[in-house]
Amino acid sequence: MMLIEQRNFTLCGNQQGNASVRVIPTGKLEVVITEDDALCEADFSQLWFNKAGMKTLLVCREAEQVCWQLDLTNQDAKELQCLIESAQEDFEILMRAL
Repeated sequence: MMLIEQRNFTLCGNQQGNASVRVIPTGKLEVVITEDDALCEADFSQLWFNKAGMKTLLVCREAEQVCWQLDLTNQDAKELQCLIESAQEDFEILMRAL
């Protein structure tokens, strides 16, 4: 069963605030920065995680351009990576069943 997973993460580093993150099993990520209501969207294939010390940068790239990035704690980034991997697996299973 494919479900949208939603989590709230506290941003760290230069970015302060909170992000409401939705992992959509069809291959999309939606992020709403709570403080300014900004919506960031990306396909899973555009996402790149870069661990840097005590934080991990989540970067959305499109044709070598950085569209947006978030500073997450390493633990939050790891949880988000797991959610994305799980969503991809669920989607592949569903597609094979059709």
